[in-house]
Amino acid sequence: IMVEDLANETRAILLGITSIVLAWPVYNLFWESPFAKNEIVGVLLSFGLVVLMAFGLTQVMGGRAAYIHMGAIFGTIMTANVWMIILPAQRKMVAALTTGEQPDLALAHRAKLRSKHNTFMVVPVVLIMISNHFPTATYGTTMNWLVLSLLVLVGWGAARVLRRA
Repeated sequence: IMVEDLANETRAILLGITSIVLAWPVYNLFWESPFAKNEIVGVLLSFGLVVLMAFGLTQVMGGRAAYIHMGAIFGTIMTANVWMIILPAQRKMVAALTTGEQPDLALAHRAKLRSKHNTFMVVPVVLIMISNHFPTATYGTTMNWLVLSLLVLVGWGAARVLRRA
């Protein structure tokens, strides 16, 4: 193994681990910041971050690995949303109702928003999983980061249709 290859592999491993570990804290800070007060602006900025992440991952690691990492990032965010936002809010609201108090509706709103986000992330994750069966059209192309970004966009569109059903 050449020293340069080892350095590239190390860089890919570090980016992969860092992107998964920092995914939820960055997502959470963003969606609690003033940037996300307007949902349309929040979605546009989020998609910009997805495109940048897709591009960055495909520049440092192979296309297939980048797709797997993007799926892992979305999965990590969805899991953290459930464990860090949705379930604690539910427990606090149930506890308040049990004692006859009025539940904090801000907790309900925040949990509902994160649940909505999870719906919008799960469809792209499924598309990313399916894309593994079509490497020449997805991660095997020279524009794999763009295809990945489009899969996320199509997934968000499908999720929007599903949420209306």
